[in-house]
Amino acid sequence: MKVILLILLAFGAVVALATWISNKFSGKSKEAEQEEEDKIEIPTDCCGAHEVCEFEEMLKNPEEIVYYEDEELDRFRGIAADAYTDEQIDEFREVLYTLKDDEIRMWLLSIERRQLQLPQILRQEAMLLFAEVSQ
Repeated sequence: MKVILLILLAFGAVVALATWISNKFSGKSKEAEQEEEDKIEIPTDCCGAHEVCEFEEMLKNPEEIVYYEDEELDRFRGIAADAYTDEQIDEFREVLYTLKDDEIRMWLLSIERRQLQLPQILRQEAMLLFAEVSQ
């Protein structure tokens, strides 16, 4: 009787170990499975460089101005890049740091089209952020 019980326990342990090993090395973790579920459907006519396409489309239409909930910055039209006060720089900075990574380049183009000069210190910060995103 003891032999049968030991055999059943050993068999159960082998099955549990085999199941654990199979799950561990199946190639898909729970995170990977979740990522697959979260994937966004990409249209079949997309070239795969959506950000580039959007930017090029914006370049084709030089009159188009896209706002990033920053219409209040238009009051700074005509101010030189080195003439902003600290408070004014902070207004630009607040917008810059709330942008999504893929919006920085288009926001800079929007600022230019609106004939605004980005504060000098923020121009450097924006270029650094853009460079980090582009890598």
